Amino acid sequence: MTRLKLLLGMLVSWVSILGFAPAMAQGAACNGGEAIRFADQTWESATFTTHVIRKLLEDGYGCKTEIIPGTPAATESALAQNDLQIIAEQWSGRSPIIEKAIQAGDVRVVGDTLIGGAEQGWYVPDYLVHGDPERGIKPLAPELKTWQDLPRYKSLFTDPENPSKGRFLNCPTGWVCEKTNSRLLHLHGLEKDYTNFRAGTGAALDAAISSAFDQGKPILFYYWQPAGLVAKYKFFKIKQDPFNKKCWDTIVSGEGELCSSDFLVARLGVAVSEAFAQRNPELIAMFERLKFERPLLNQMILTMTETRAPGDVVATRFLREHPDVWRAWLPPEAVKRVDAALGLAPAASSQTSVSASAEPAGTAADTDAKESTAGSGLTVNEAPPAAPEGEAGSATGTQSAAAENASRPIFPDWSAAQWVNRQLMAAVKSYGEAFRTVSDFILTTVLLPVETAMLKVPALVFLALVALLSWHATRKVVATLMYVVCLYLIGAVGLWDKLIQTFSLVLIATVFSIVIGVPLGIIAARNNWLRRLMTPVLDVMQTLPSFVYLIPVLMLFGLGKVPALFATIIYAVPPLIRLTTLGLRQVDFDVKEAAQAFGVTPWQMLTKVTLPLARPSIMAGINQTTMMALAMVVVASMIGARGLGEDVLAGIQTLDVGRGLQAGVAIVILAIVIDRITQAYGKPRRARAALHGREVL
Repeated sequence: MTRLKLLLGMLVSWVSILGFAPAMAQGAACNGGEAIRFADQTWESATFTTHVIRKLLEDGYGCKTEIIPGTPAATESALAQNDLQIIAEQWSGRSPIIEKAIQAGDVRVVGDTLIGGAEQGWYVPDYLVHGDPERGIKPLAPELKTWQDLPRYKSLFTDPENPSKGRFLNCPTGWVCEKTNSRLLHLHGLEKDYTNFRAGTGAALDAAISSAFDQGKPILFYYWQPAGLVAKYKFFKIKQDPFNKKCWDTIVSGEGELCSSDFLVARLGVAVSEAFAQRNPELIAMFERLKFERPLLNQMILTMTETRAPGDVVATRFLREHPDVWRAWLPPEAVKRVDAALGLAPAASSQTSVSASAEPAGTAADTDAKESTAGSGLTVNEAPPAAPEGEAGSATGTQSAAAENASRPIFPDWSAAQWVNRQLMAAVKSYGEAFRTVSDFILTTVLLPVETAMLKVPALVFLALVALLSWHATRKVVATLMYVVCLYLIGAVGLWDKLIQTFSLVLIATVFSIVIGVPLGIIAARNNWLRRLMTPVLDVMQTLPSFVYLIPVLMLFGLGKVPALFATIIYAVPPLIRLTTLGLRQVDFDVKEAAQAFGVTPWQMLTKVTLPLARPSIMAGINQTTMMALAMVVVASMIGARGLGEDVLAGIQTLDVGRGLQAGVAIVILAIVIDRITQAYGKPRRARAALHGREVL
């Protein structure tokens, strides 16, 4: 009996091993069974390409994959060290980190994934040059053709912060294209006519462009394709001087004598670590065959943009709707597995067969023939017709909802996203002009005068004022000296102007918050119904992620200081309202009753009794509001606000730890100085009198 059990156990073990052997072999064949790490690239074309490749590797080759977030500089450095294995969209000649890694033999860029190459350059809306009869827009710059014409039209692209100049909308700080554009502006001598304005983030850049197009307004900007906006809007490219490879290299690197050149039509490829490439030759062969046509890629990106569908959903939709494209990339067995995973009918053998010696689609001649010329409108007339927004949203939404409902069938398929997007677009088109008028008024009457005045204050005078305030508030000599020395060190590392820009924004936001928050707190303290109504509103204002309302505010008010001010106020004002209400409600009832016995009026009760007694709580609210306003400076830099946050963001995006750390420490110093001074002024009168060495009778 024991022998029989032993034989049965051995038989079961062998059957299990034989049954799992194919799966084990397949998993081991793909990267040795280890997970393949993709860089999480945030722009639409790269996100789409990443998920297409990921889906093919998982379903066709049985690979394990994961997507790792990070800034471009961080992910490129990780690829060189084989901490990441794949960057799905790598532009040739754009990244010094990748170029050095290629030279060192740590990275290779495989394939040519976009037929015709990726274009980039300076653009304006086509209706500025040719007009748009359907929208009733006349051409405002009919003779704008080349960069030499831009000085004549600077008044058309007026910079609200500097009306004597035009505004050129550059890439976010830290992107390679930001430095490239900055050097071109300097080389062409356009800096005296145009403000080099950095958008902060790619989303902010897209939002500013979309807002201008939807309102039919002038805008001068840098952009690229493949991109969804290229499929949605008609761009006109500003012609540069003829392309010169040597000059382009100096513009990108900043090394050597600068000379003029058009932008490089970049080759897009899949960047892989050398260790991964040597380990997975069959995957490298697939990457070599991977090709997208520009119109189709633009259309898929537009679908992502319009429907707000995630990259994996749109990638799956592409694989289902265009099997003729991707089947040419894979060997027959991998095609069968992907077909099965997608639920597609098996392809004909002629479609699935991939010869090992097959030539990749799209030759160099095709690439040259399809390169668009500068000085012409970029449209996607040859693209497949886009589904109406509602239908596209329904298609992608149905796929994602089906997946969710498969595991959680009790939930209905509800979404307000499309409705919110439509309402925002309608508001931008209908009331955008009014919002921009308000924005310009606040900018020219409040923000710019205050910032300009503070920048004109000599640094020595500013430090003396800080010392005076600190001594008056705290009566601590050592603390006062430390505050002054720390602020002086900020200037010593070259961040004084940015410190003042940040402080002016925080100061104005705090003043606005006091003007709004204290009266609302007083009213709420006296009105129970209003207080109950305001409590959930304040909860939402404090807990709603600031990124949610940054883009709507940006599209309504434009890039720069004004949307940053509004976003800061929304985030910073709730503590002041709450603490003002709390302080007034905690005033002793007996004290108020005694005051009433002396015949005080309601106004005297407020100003002479309750507000003075609630002062510590109100000052604590002002302190918290100021700290929360300061906490928003990095977020505000994402929508174009200048200051210390801009350097922190640039340090993150470029992996420049020193630059980010310097600006971060400067923010900490400013926060400590403001916090200690406002806290000291918030102490009760008797405690402050003790510091001053006198009694309160």
